[in-house]
Amino acid sequence: MPLSDNMRLVLLASLVASVASQAFEPADFNCSSLNALYGRDAVDFRDEGAYSNFTGKFWSGISAEVRPYCIFKPSTPSAVSVMVLLSRLSQCPFAVKSGGHSAFAGAATIEGGITVSFEKLKGIKLSADKKTVAVQPGNNWGDVLTALSTTGVTVAAGRIGDIGVGGLTLGGGISFISNEYGLACDNVASFDVVTASGVIVKATPTQFSDLFWSLRGSGNNFGVVTSFELQTKPLKDDLLFGGTRTFTEDAFDDVVKAWVDLTLTSAKDPKAGSWIAWMNPGVKLASTELWYGAPLANGSDSIGLAPFYNITAMSDTTKTRGHAAYAVDNEATNTYGLREIFYDLSVKANYEIASRSVDIFFKAIGELSAVDGAFPVLIWQHITEGSLKGSQRQGGNAMGFDVAEGPIHIIQLACSWNKATDDAKVYEVMSDIMKQIKKESIVLSVDNDWVYMNYASQFQDVIASYGDESKAKLKAVASKYDPKEVFQKLQPGYFKLDKAPVVDANYFSH
Repeated sequence: MPLSDNMRLVLLASLVASVASQAFEPADFNCSSLNALYGRDAVDFRDEGAYSNFTGKFWSGISAEVRPYCIFKPSTPSAVSVMVLLSRLSQCPFAVKSGGHSAFAGAATIEGGITVSFEKLKGIKLSADKKTVAVQPGNNWGDVLTALSTTGVTVAAGRIGDIGVGGLTLGGGISFISNEYGLACDNVASFDVVTASGVIVKATPTQFSDLFWSLRGSGNNFGVVTSFELQTKPLKDDLLFGGTRTFTEDAFDDVVKAWVDLTLTSAKDPKAGSWIAWMNPGVKLASTELWYGAPLANGSDSIGLAPFYNITAMSDTTKTRGHAAYAVDNEATNTYGLREIFYDLSVKANYEIASRSVDIFFKAIGELSAVDGAFPVLIWQHITEGSLKGSQRQGGNAMGFDVAEGPIHIIQLACSWNKATDDAKVYEVMSDIMKQIKKESIVLSVDNDWVYMNYASQFQDVIASYGDESKAKLKAVASKYDPKEVFQKLQPGYFKLDKAPVVDANYFSH
């Protein structure tokens, strides 16, 4: 028979007393306690099939190698609160997993501690007036967009369906509608968050407003979010336009110009957007994702996208489709189980640095020819004028953007490969490419400090890149809500307020 909340309180009190009276191993104590409080369906141990199923579902094979002491699967926010309190009591480290799409170990799981899986917190509830939707962190964006697909509204969502709601939103979140409305984090109406005290608060622009500001771009530094109230946007029939036009090397100069022009003039066509993935799977290609936040008969009907349709493409999948279907279709780009690394930096939107980054990338990746399964990609994303203006809504976010500085290019590296013995070589080559691009951006006076958390490597000090003022404010808010540094010390993975996940001066930071 399930325990009532009152019975759980009694049992929790007895557990507290036992800690005071005897020596114990923190992870064993916490996992056993959670098992006693919430039952076998809520806790998976290492010798169980459910445990192996869970660890095997991480996108990055590096994350899949991490072995927590147990997996805790809370079904209520109060259970998350109890987990935090038990961890404080025993000093047991923990991690939380929404979608688990980080490339490096420790971001959403933890060796020897408790990994919290949100798989049972999957509520999605649209408000009666359809202005907001409450989403729990066990959902991915495919879940959310599918649930909204018949309602006439959508949200600033991840562009790949199997990305989790939690990590993307807390790290920023670029969407198909960010040029119109800002990043995902800038379109949150409220966060329900378990704080370091175990108390669950609702952070909004008017209640716990300092915490609300801090959660928008700071990752997991301030608490465990158990619900995101997202502002909805109109989207008739769930339809928008998008897909991939792929270009060969003879078109690269024209593609560079079209993409930079789109970034610089985005205000003229705010529904248009793009990313480009430069790669060499035997021949050099520019795989150009193009989208428009409404139906189009043809991409050339968009002022912003038309230049891409004036360039001869090798292939083209662009078409009008459902928002949910588009995100789910993009899951095909997400191969699971490989070793992965991300890296990124930002620059002021500029033709020359864009072109030079492509040259640097293609010259350098030959060094990976002996790495089994290596598939490096250079990816361009943009933070447009509309995205920057959106970041100032509701009191602004924590990322330190300056609208006056103008549009930003995110220059991202991604690489997958097969063997752990090649990790150091891949890290070295990716880091060296970043260093070269950074050096060129300084020469051209277009360098920018900001590092996008969701594409950063484990060697990057993301919070420092937000600037001294933003970092100081974040630390002050953390001191207020988390004076014992629970989310700095007991949840050590991912990007902390004072350091990168892995501090190593041999690799590029920012």
